[in-house]
Amino acid sequence: MQETNLPPLPKSAKAQRTRQKILEAARAIFAERGFAKATAEEISTKAGVGYGTFYLYFADKRQALHTILADVDDQLYQLGQPEGIEKPRLGLGALAPIKITIGGFFDSFKAYADVLKICHELSATDPDFKNQHDKVRARLVDRIKEHIIKGLELGNTRNVDPEITSVAIAGMIETIANEWFFNQKSWDREKVINTVAKLYYGAVVKG
Repeated sequence: MQETNLPPLPKSAKAQRTRQKILEAARAIFAERGFAKATAEEISTKAGVGYGTFYLYFADKRQALHTILADVDDQLYQLGQPEGIEKPRLGLGALAPIKITIGGFFDSFKAYADVLKICHELSATDPDFKNQHDKVRARLVDRIKEHIIKGLELGNTRNVDPEITSVAIAGMIETIANEWFFNQKSWDREKVINTVAKLYYGAVVKG
């Protein structure tokens, strides 16, 4: 099944504000009612717009959720890219950059946990949402793979297969995030970040 096409961004500032109100309302309704029970009418009411207005911006609630997930995907990727660190050495040779990268990912995951949980649940039965879930994960895998390849070039990374190792580390990070935020584990933030960063560092960086 092909991925749902996302609607174009409206040109006028007023239309963009209306669209954003609808998306914020949709996110709240999805979190409160679940995707299956949520309706376009409920979303419109919460957004304070007419029922027909919803359909001026989105074909249905699925398209609204895909739009929200596309934004979440971008936020996860951007917040996982710490500023002020030389990109070629990101995640390589030192523990601090790894902690910053992982901390940024976990913080952004937490901020969007309600939406990511919906996508995670839907991905088990819905090919469209599985594709969206896989895209989010693929960007994390690619980031780690980039670190490992650059480390191999610089000589400060263990002789590991970049693809297999990046998938393994991303799987660990994703599992921790799911347990922490979906299952609401009462873990200390610094302890989680330190533990995961040390595991990443120990597996990849030369001692």
